[in-house]
Amino acid sequence: ERSVIDRTLPSAALDSDGLRIFFHDLGLTEEEFVALCGAHDLGRHVTLLGMSKECLKTLTRECLESAPVSIPFVAKNPDTFSNSYFDALLRWNDRNVELGEVAFIPTDVALVVDIGLRKYVQTFAKDEERFFKTFKRA
Repeated sequence: ERSVIDRTLPSAALDSDGLRIFFHDLGLTEEEFVALCGAHDLGRHVTLLGMSKECLKTLTRECLESAPVSIPFVAKNPDTFSNSYFDALLRWNDRNVELGEVAFIPTDVALVVDIGLRKYVQTFAKDEERFFKTFKRA
């Protein structure tokens, strides 16, 4: 079940209910946990593209750490912290992104397809200062 919490960091496969449960247990509001997800504007994550069949079968830590490709969640400026992650989520939801422009994981997608969480995505996409303040508070 995609709403079950079984680790100290949220699983990349959690649905919106799982995210709510996970972050509520940490004492965060919906607005605060959506803001924290905005950290995906930075850095990169491992993709399974180009990984050997053996590694795909086992997905061991060694396989993941030596994965051939790390890609940014949002291709534009992955080393600069901004609210562009939220804009990219909204454009993805509107099917208005180019191939390779974004590489979201299921928890990212949950933020924009869930109407209750989407309102925070929309707010942060429009108001970078509010995003920064909420992120800092969280």
